[in-house]
Amino acid sequence: MKRVNKARLLWRIIASVVMVGAFAALVLPVTYTVKKVETANALNLITVGATKENISMIKGKSYTLDSAVMNAHPNSKINYLPDLSYHLQLHPEINNIHVYGYGLENEELKKLGNHVLTFDSVATPSGVIAGNWQPELKATVPLIVQGHYHNENDQPIKLLLFGLGKNLDSLTVKAKTRADFSFKTIPKQIGKAVYYLTALQGKDTLSKEPVPFMVTKKEEMNLLVLASFPDFEYKFLKKWLYENQYSVALRSRISKNKYSIDFLNRKEINLERIDQATLKNIDVLIADEEELKALTATESAAIDQQSGTGMGLMIRLIDPKQSNPFKSFDRYEIPATSEKPVPFKLIGENANLNTLPFAQTLFLKTATNDQTLVVDAKGRTVVSTQLRGMGQILGSTVSATYQWQLAGKNTDYTTFWTTLLNKASKPVVVEQTIQLVPRLTTVNQRNRLILNTTTDKAPSIELKNLRLSPRQNMELPFEWDVIFWPNQTGWNQFNINQKTSTFYVYQKSDWQNLQNAEKLKNNLQFVAKQQKKKTALVQNNSLVKKEISKWWFLAFFLSAAFFLWYELRVLENK
Repeated sequence: MKRVNKARLLWRIIASVVMVGAFAALVLPVTYTVKKVETANALNLITVGATKENISMIKGKSYTLDSAVMNAHPNSKINYLPDLSYHLQLHPEINNIHVYGYGLENEELKKLGNHVLTFDSVATPSGVIAGNWQPELKATVPLIVQGHYHNENDQPIKLLLFGLGKNLDSLTVKAKTRADFSFKTIPKQIGKAVYYLTALQGKDTLSKEPVPFMVTKKEEMNLLVLASFPDFEYKFLKKWLYENQYSVALRSRISKNKYSIDFLNRKEINLERIDQATLKNIDVLIADEEELKALTATESAAIDQQSGTGMGLMIRLIDPKQSNPFKSFDRYEIPATSEKPVPFKLIGENANLNTLPFAQTLFLKTATNDQTLVVDAKGRTVVSTQLRGMGQILGSTVSATYQWQLAGKNTDYTTFWTTLLNKASKPVVVEQTIQLVPRLTTVNQRNRLILNTTTDKAPSIELKNLRLSPRQNMELPFEWDVIFWPNQTGWNQFNINQKTSTFYVYQKSDWQNLQNAEKLKNNLQFVAKQQKKKTALVQNNSLVKKEISKWWFLAFFLSAAFFLWYELRVLENK
């Protein structure tokens, strides 16, 4: 039905549209997007190394995870925080963590999640800021203590490796400089020992850090030496093998089919002819190319077959041309006039060896299947190894290592030959290995033991007759870990699957400069990775949706409905 009176038609249309739109808005939510600006909430964390000046400039409350920090700054009103991750869960508004000092431990850094870290670092501490050595080594293997010393003092520092009542090695670090150090010594004892790395300034002792390690008996190794002629290299090697309790059978060719034969630390066997029976119990065969070339085809076949089943073969390479029957180790020669004596370096052991008094002119060409063991100062290979079935074939172009002994460098000689013999011999299968995190296990601190086994069966782990409950790695079922808190310094031991594993527990004051330097480095690296997250530390801008209040639409609906009713009932009748 159409109205005849067309008065106020436009207003009636507008009112109708508003009423329908307002009703729809009452049923369906109407939202809009706005930019939300939040002020960043920071948590101030004080760690070891923070200065009074740093702390005095902090606005607001400050906290620490280390009670030693509170004791060091009793007047700074620092609050103790027992658990960082729990505190962050209770306070989700915290979006920035401001750290002062040397920084947080790695375990604490992992708990930060998406929180942004601001690091107000301090200067690198003065002292030993990097250090490493073997916690366990076999007899005759040199103990190598390496690291880096930072001397911020105005006077030089003398760094000493002290053990068994005497100074074993030393180095002087000039004032206001940094220096790498590498100390080598061959422990004479079997079992546990603690040496000390001491820093002296005049008569004052600046630091005395423990260097614990354990020497175990080396596995029995049966060696067979085949020499084409009795030179000095074989003479000194024979004496060294005897003194270090290797089982040795040595055959040196005097003339055709005539030999000089010696047996050291073992019973006699027939060496007139080399066959499978002769090589059955041999771990490593040492020979020069001339002797290998002089062997019969049957003897060469026996060596080749035994090498494929695990026997190691070490070949002395003297001739610039390849002449061994195994067609191994391509090489090249450089004129002696263009070379000077240079030191060598063991790649796997990261150990430097002193210079031999002659110019090395014969070098190896390494292929993709070769592993370099020893290089000279220019990076040229002088010893490498190749896989041959289950065994290893080593080739060495260093012809006169006995010169180290003549020069009194017995440690270099022992390091060289021990490394090569261990590499050539068949590896021993280890049923379980352990790793401690952090590597410096500290008393009354949280430490983690990681155990790798050959099965996925739950291991039995005990510490001082206290049974621990390990946790299995879901991705690597043969890996287990357990958290423990040692309460006794010095040597401790785990009983793992009825086998003893010895480890050393440090005092809290041990290796402080090294630990602080590592924390400083780790925190700086963590901050560098977080740069993308630090785009808005003062303000965090985000877009959020807001819903328009329904009261406004109800008011529009009622106003439009009232107008239509009033227009129809009142204005229309006038």
